[in-house]
Amino acid sequence: MAFRTAMHQAGAAALSQLLQFAEPAAEQRAIPCPCGHKAVCRELRTRPVLTAVGTVKVSRPCYLCGHCHVGQFPADVELDIENTEFSPGVRRMDALVGQESPFRRGSRQMKALAGLDVTAKSVERTAEAIGADIARREQREIQRAVQLDLPVIIGEPAPIL
Repeated sequence: MAFRTAMHQAGAAALSQLLQFAEPAAEQRAIPCPCGHKAVCRELRTRPVLTAVGTVKVSRPCYLCGHCHVGQFPADVELDIENTEFSPGVRRMDALVGQESPFRRGSRQMKALAGLDVTAKSVERTAEAIGADIARREQREIQRAVQLDLPVIIGEPAPIL
């Protein structure tokens, strides 16, 4: 266990270094805002994210729109950590343990198997969110199969024999 803990700490430190985004270049300091105006890079902001090797610090540019005052973090979208405190790998693990057993037991399994402290509620939320996403995708596929684009018949009908 001590070796795994040491390896996780080293991995988290290395990953934190890799996730330090630089200030954007002058031509990349403004991005489009959904309101139609421009959002300008104001500063680098840091936030913690739980990954498979432990908690890491992600430092990324914050873009703020002067018109609607909404902040954007394009790096969060790129890393798939927007509106979540868990990395994609931890979310997959949460979903797997959440589908196999009660959520409290899943939380204990995450601690025992990966050394990660997650609450039973986070296992529940993640498993349900991923399940809902899978159901939405399946429904879209079903709708696409039902809504076939059939060719339109043009011309005279065939005479009856």
